Amino acid sequence: MSIENLKVLLALKKQIRPFELLGRSLAYNPYLPRLNLEQLSRPKNSPLAHALLALDVRLDLEVFLENLQTAQESHALALLLDFTPIYAKEPSLEMLDLLGYVRRLCSKPLILKDMMVDRYQILEALVYGVDALVLDPSLLQKDLKDMAAYAMHLGLLVIIQVANTADLKNAILARARALYIVQDFEEMLKLVPQGLVILKDLKTPPITPTNSYGVDALVLSG
Repeated sequence: MSIENLKVLLALKKQIRPFELLGRSLAYNPYLPRLNLEQLSRPKNSPLAHALLALDVRLDLEVFLENLQTAQESHALALLLDFTPIYAKEPSLEMLDLLGYVRRLCSKPLILKDMMVDRYQILEALVYGVDALVLDPSLLQKDLKDMAAYAMHLGLLVIIQVANTADLKNAILARARALYIVQDFEEMLKLVPQGLVILKDLKTPPITPTNSYGVDALVLSG
């Protein structure tokens, strides 16, 4: 199972670099978060949502780096790296080091979507140079509010994934200010309180005023 593979990897990382050591490394960390809510929010006078580019981290490294260069030259506001598919089998530590390469080679802000279940992962993401995190309420359950607060305390932008009304309720209780709606967008949008930043996937580019309705940023596959 994916969660079991995640736990195995997390235990190994904690053994190699304990939480306390990881925390102390922040004193030498050259990275500061570069993406905030205001940047992600669509200007009121703009008919088009921001573009976010999702890169497939499972590709061969050479191909991935070529895609990264193309992304760097694009008009995308930020990059989204989704690590959740890699836990279908036990991932290598080298796979997770990919974040370090991206931060050094690309100047665009990085949004990390991962199976976040532990504060260690949030601290590690900051050390790697991530700017924002996508948290999944269905995975975190009662720990969502604590994990979101911890990430925000570290200066990271928190985006909460919403797939149903239960997720939306938990996101609101966690004081979310940005949502990534991944299913039933039109119905969920009707329930979202005013003032929140909204993201969703865009399967068929280009970005237009029509598919930008109600959205601050659209996630395109790179």
